[in-house]
Formats: sequence, C-alpha cells, structure tokens
Amino acid sequence: MKMLSRFSRDAQAQLGVVLFLGFVSVLVPTLGSAHPPSSPAPPTSLPCRDGGRGCIDIGFTDAWFNGGTVQLEYSHDFFCATPPKSSGSSRCEAGEAAITAPPSGPVVSEVYLLIPIGFTPPVSTLHCPVDGRCIDHPETIDLSRLVGPHGKHAVLPAHSFVIEDQEAFQSTWWPVVLVRVKTLDAWNAIVAAKSIDAVDACQENGGCFAENDTNAFLFFQVLGPGMSPEGPP
Repeated sequence: MKMLSRFSRDAQAQLGVVLFLGFVSVLVPTLGSAHPPSSPAPPTSLPCRDGGRGCIDIGFTDAWFNGGTVQLEYSHDFFCATPPKSSGSSRCEAGEAAITAPPSGPVVSEVYLLIPIGFTPPVSTLHCPVDGRCIDHPETIDLSRLVGPHGKHAVLPAHSFVIEDQEAFQSTWWPVVLVRVKTLDAWNAIVAAKSIDAVDACQENGGCFAENDTNAFLFFQVLGPGMSPEGPP
C-alpha cells in the first residue's frame, strides 16, 4: 500500500508538471517572443510580377498614366541606401527623400505608389496585390516616420502605380513616392481617372494623405509603341 501510495504521489507530481508546461506553452505566445519564427520562403509558383523565384529580376506590372494603363518592365532590383537612417532590413525608409542616388543610370521622374489605408480595394485594381511581394521591390520598408515606432519593420503593402511621364521609354531609376489613400471612394476615383491629376485632386480634397518621399528607387521602363503590350506573368 505504501508503494502504491508513493507511486500515486509520483504520478500526480508528473501530471502537475505536464499541466504546468502546457499552461506555459499557451501563455508564452501571448506574451511574444524575443526570437519570433522566421517568415516562410515565398512559394516557387509565384509569378514574376509577385517576385517569384527564378525571374532574374525581370518582370512586369501595370501602371496608370495619363488616363490609361501602361506596362512597366523591370530588369534590376530596387535600390535603397542610408542615410536617411532606416530600421528596416531593406534599408528603405518613407518620410524623407534619398540622399544617395543609385551608382549608375539616370534618375528620372517619380513613381507614385498608391496604398489603401483601412479598406480593401478590389484585387483587380491592385497592380501589386500581394503584401511584400512585387518584382524588384523591397519586401519591407521603415514607416516609423509616418505611423510611429511600430512601423519600423513594416511589410510593403499591396499597392498600385501612377506615373506622370513616359521618360522616352528608357530603362531608368524612378524615385518612389508613397500616397496613402483613405477611402474606397477616393481609390475608385483614381482608378477611374488613371492619372496623376486625380492623385493631386485626392490630396487636395482630403481623400488621400499628403505624399511621402522615400529613399527607394525602382528600375523599369515604360513599354511604348511597337513593344509587347503584355509581358510574361
């Protein structure tokens, strides 16, 4: 009887340890971890537009220009250099213009990244519909100057593009400017107009936040007359 009682006490103690560890395993995720698990690698099946593997930095997206839709052909990874100081792994930051330009190639007019804030637009109106995944774009960007400390390691949101010049259809560096759109109605107005004038009007009437410079550059050319109207996926 004494042996059975001692065994019973041991079993109860072991059960108590198991229950305690189970409780801790539930509690710890709610407290956060100093070393969160790394994000999974992107699927190999992603198209080049969405930054799929094996695309050797070559891919295509749509963009809006002067009332219509054009295609942008990318052939080089993005460029971001500090300063300004960036907390992001990409060294890209919003809220201050670049100090260092790319080491080679001309820098031309801005490309405006339209980012929906607080609403979800139809996916058909997003030129880069996957957060953090777009050909030759940074996966992350430091947004702390715009949204506070929690934006230091922000994933670049899904977005669309507006350009204001074709730049003679040459492959060049385009400085990135962010325009955050506040409402679906404001977004739809830009989608309908497909022009930089509509973006300016959106900022003037309060449907968009003021534009924000970044230290990021994208490298692409606008496809022109006689070129393929559609690139590969």
